[in-house]
Amino acid sequence: MENEHSELIIGYLQGRLQGRSLDDFYAWVNESADNKKLFFETKALYEACAPSRDVSEIHDSWLRLLHKRKSRQRKRFTLLTRISTYAAAAIFAAAITSTVFLTVRPEREAKVTRYFGGDGLGADVVELPDGTQVSLGSRTIFSYDDRYGEADRIVYLEGEAYFEVAKQQDAPFIVKTKEQDIEALGTKFNVMAYPTDSLLTTTLLDGSVLLTMKALPYQTVLKPDEQFVYNRDTRSTSLHHVDASQFVAWTTGYYYFPEQSLEAILYRLSHVYGVTFTVRSDALNHRYFSGTFYRGQSLKDIMEIIHLSIPIRYEIDDHHVTIDEI
Repeated sequence: MENEHSELIIGYLQGRLQGRSLDDFYAWVNESADNKKLFFETKALYEACAPSRDVSEIHDSWLRLLHKRKSRQRKRFTLLTRISTYAAAAIFAAAITSTVFLTVRPEREAKVTRYFGGDGLGADVVELPDGTQVSLGSRTIFSYDDRYGEADRIVYLEGEAYFEVAKQQDAPFIVKTKEQDIEALGTKFNVMAYPTDSLLTTTLLDGSVLLTMKALPYQTVLKPDEQFVYNRDTRSTSLHHVDASQFVAWTTGYYYFPEQSLEAILYRLSHVYGVTFTVRSDALNHRYFSGTFYRGQSLKDIMEIIHLSIPIRYEIDDHHVTIDEI
């Protein structure tokens, strides 16, 4: 079973997991604090090795290291000791083929604190050292390091989070995703930036934020009740006026869909329920729907609600849903 979990972790870090395998990974990592700890230990060492080694070499090394970890499981190492042991092994292995790894590492490595968002009815809430409140959505990775607040307050996000930022005029608050930086001094906003989604959405409730897109030559300032959408596939952007409160209701378990396309709704549901959708009609993807769902409802109940508004037939097969026109 240990080897099975190491394969899941490595597959996730390499971006190879899809469908049921990805669902199995999310289910396993959310089962316990020990599983989350193992995932982040593995991720830390994997990222340390990756710059100087190819995929197959990293994969084989991880299997050996995790096997050794299992054989030494009776010894109750602390988290710091375990990470140090693995990091030393990784440095030795990397030094055989290259000295670049040793020369480019900073003298002081920041200690990183990471959170993995769960799947409860409400959001997991994290309070940062300055009092900023962060609500984490399903299947969300959120992190910051021990330099937080020294100059800037920088955090990192993969997934969805709602931020209530404590005001500090001399320390801007910056959320970094793969494609964009979002800067605020004191504000409330929601970011949805799952790595597998085509759309990256930022919605502002209060204050103002400055968005800097890495792929675009300009910046955007949002005002309250504005929503900025970036399409990763087309590299296009759009700005909408919305009722922002509806886009953060998920923190209490409610999901509002005010005149949204079926495609956008299914994006949302795929993360909430850990399923994948196949829509066999492009026309259906562009049909619009308004409704309110509660996280406690079953997926079947929600599909029935959609069926009442849009003429569809659907089939739920474990973690996969197929939708077609009637």
